[in-house]
Amino acid sequence: MTPVPSRPRRALFAAVAAAALGFIGLAPAPAAAQEWRGWNIHAADYPNGIGMDAFARMVGERTNNRIRMRTFHSAQLGQQDEAIQQMRLGTIDFANFNLSPFNNLAPSTNVVTLPFLFRNVAHMQAAIDGPTGEAIAQDLERIGIISLAWYDAGARSIYTTRAVRTPADLRGMKIRVQTSDLWIDLMRALGANPTPLPFGEVFTSLQSGVIDGAENNWPSYESTRHFEVARFYSTTEHSNVPEVLAVSAQRWNRLNAADRAILRDAARESAAIQRRSWAERETVSRQRVVAAGVTVVEITDRAPWAALMEPVYAKYASDARLAEMVRQIRAMP
Repeated sequence: MTPVPSRPRRALFAAVAAAALGFIGLAPAPAAAQEWRGWNIHAADYPNGIGMDAFARMVGERTNNRIRMRTFHSAQLGQQDEAIQQMRLGTIDFANFNLSPFNNLAPSTNVVTLPFLFRNVAHMQAAIDGPTGEAIAQDLERIGIISLAWYDAGARSIYTTRAVRTPADLRGMKIRVQTSDLWIDLMRALGANPTPLPFGEVFTSLQSGVIDGAENNWPSYESTRHFEVARFYSTTEHSNVPEVLAVSAQRWNRLNAADRAILRDAARESAAIQRRSWAERETVSRQRVVAAGVTVVEITDRAPWAALMEPVYAKYASDARLAEMVRQIRAMP
């Protein structure tokens, strides 16, 4: 027969048990997993999709899946202007955006959108990874978007339904541009009729004659099959606008310092992956469209094109802060 503890011992046992239960009640519960939605306008196998999926995978691994990210590729959550608004509202958690649609929201993004500003890709990367990128990040944060890293988007050139060799050849042509006052004025300076359209409408608009051309980089021209309806690609390389991998400020503000560091590190590593993939894809895309019979019009002298941009610079880089950014970029070795 088991002896019954004395009254003092029973009281001691009860006190210990109560203390243990109290300790358990105070112990922090494991953090609930967060499900994040990401937006990407491109297909999953596009360099940007590859970079974003690498970012999501690294964040998941490094947070033990406390932060689980799913990227909705191919603009499943809407076109870019819609996605920007959703991110500001917090209904999209992370995304990869071109900077041009921010021109009317974040003034410093106008600088990297200015035509014929960067000498080459290395020049652009050095600028955006330095003070230029820091200035843009500050402006984006003011509108609820936290920049984590910068992706490449290649040099943008003009492709059309008939050959364009000089600015005079563009006169009167309807050229699709992004929703940005700067892009509209850029095309006007070249003598074209700028036509803002969502990216997803470009193919059918070219096919039906609503527009005569558009402008973009080699991978976009090839992956969207725009080359099937616009058979001339003129290497104006008028713009080399970087893209941002960003997080909604509403999500960011709820993260602790350790998780923020994880996201920033993973984003920078994903940018290195995206940039390598971009360089490879650019070469492949050009080869594919040339093999499909596209006529490449090589623009070897861009001075006549750049000379027409003085009104654009006067309008969008006259502010002292932006003018100084342009000066610093041009002075870079």
